[in-house]
Amino acid sequence: MAFDGFFDSVGEGNSFLPIIKYDARSGRLSRRDRENGENNDVDITRSFKAIFDFDNVEIGWINFNTGGAPDYRVRRYADGVKVDKPSEEGFKRGFRLVLKLSKECGGDVREFSSNAAACLDGIKNLMDSYDTGSKSNAGKLPVVEFKDSVAKSSSGGALKTTNYVPVWEIVGWVKRPDDLVYTARGSSSSSSSLSSPASTGSTRVSAPADADDFG
Repeated sequence: MAFDGFFDSVGEGNSFLPIIKYDARSGRLSRRDRENGENNDVDITRSFKAIFDFDNVEIGWINFNTGGAPDYRVRRYADGVKVDKPSEEGFKRGFRLVLKLSKECGGDVREFSSNAAACLDGIKNLMDSYDTGSKSNAGKLPVVEFKDSVAKSSSGGALKTTNYVPVWEIVGWVKRPDDLVYTARGSSSSSSSLSSPASTGSTRVSAPADADDFG
């Protein structure tokens, strides 16, 4: 299977882009907007379409239970750097990537990350498709649509839980838009440290004529 060991390499990271979220408990996607100092989550499940920057996907360990900003310990998958799990408390294997939403979903560049097992299952399946399709689409990024979610039940003792695995589909390939630029993050503990873009997949290139609607 493509991307075996996908969640074996880890490092550190931080980001302050606006986000989208996948709720594995309901199988819903939302865009978090900041309005008048308050967070407003806008459901975009039915209309979701975006360019995924899989060239620069980051993997590793994420702790969302910090009581504040999430603690990311991730590195670019392409760098092949392995770092040990920082702590047993709160950290789970996860991913982080940057994407550009279609006009219907907002049209801006966002961060997408998760350490939910059901979400990771969906992302690994999508990356298998990306790995196959990228061979005949050199220099392009995938346009991804959200198609469905599939229930996945698990049990621990007497407790049974159901989460939903996202089903994604690559519906096209486009050149990297001008504003979809990867920037390597610094440590999770430093909000002001942003390093220069990595050399792979982070160079600004001209957007295609149909970039606004992704072709």
